[in-house]
Amino acid sequence: MNIRQFIETTRLATLPYFRGLLKFSESKDSKKKVVIIGTTSNSRDSSSWVVLDFIHQLLKNDCDVKVIDANELHIVKNLSCYSSKGKDCAHPDSGPYRCWAHHHSLEEPEKYGGKDEMPIIYDALEWADIVIWGTSTRWGSHSAILQNIIERMNTLENRNTVYGEKNPLSGKRAATIATGQHWKTDSVVEHLQTVWNLYGFNAEPEWVFSWQKTQDMNKEQVGPNDKEVEKFLKSKEAVIAVKSLLSKMLK
Repeated sequence: MNIRQFIETTRLATLPYFRGLLKFSESKDSKKKVVIIGTTSNSRDSSSWVVLDFIHQLLKNDCDVKVIDANELHIVKNLSCYSSKGKDCAHPDSGPYRCWAHHHSLEEPEKYGGKDEMPIIYDALEWADIVIWGTSTRWGSHSAILQNIIERMNTLENRNTVYGEKNPLSGKRAATIATGQHWKTDSVVEHLQTVWNLYGFNAEPEWVFSWQKTQDMNKEQVGPNDKEVEKFLKSKEAVIAVKSLLSKMLK
């Protein structure tokens, strides 16, 4: 299955399940529950989705795997509630998801470009044992979509640090996948693993996979890199790296 077939048959077919904002059922046969979240704005021929597809194919028989394309969701921007006062973030009055951005978008959808769909992410994080994040590399950093999600996740961590409640992310495992043309994909995955640990995940430094086409900063991209990544993933080096990552996370 190539990346375009994957996008049409796997991700988009899975998405309505999350759009229902349902509580996820327990996994059958005590399988590990894994959610894969892609955060690139390039859903059509993304190199990061090639890697996520490869991982999905390796996991699907042994784990209960759900896939989210965050680019397909309407995620309202962070309202910086914490900056006003610590307890404004995750305030009990801000609705069942304890998030003012979501709460306000339901009250005034026209003001927020529609109803916020971040609860799709919140529900997935609650359900999962393992979260695998995928991002493209943008100017030496992760995608803007992922940054928005990170900021909106503050309501989860704040329940522990400000309200003294159990952190809903505690004990869950997180891995990061990043790809790009050049410049700092290794730094991107390293930084994000630090962020996930700060949020309460168990995110070991080695639970990462990064790929970039060249080390030459002056070499401009002349076309999609998805085929380049597909070729690389057929190499012994890549197969060993991905399988090692997954075996460490699953044990």
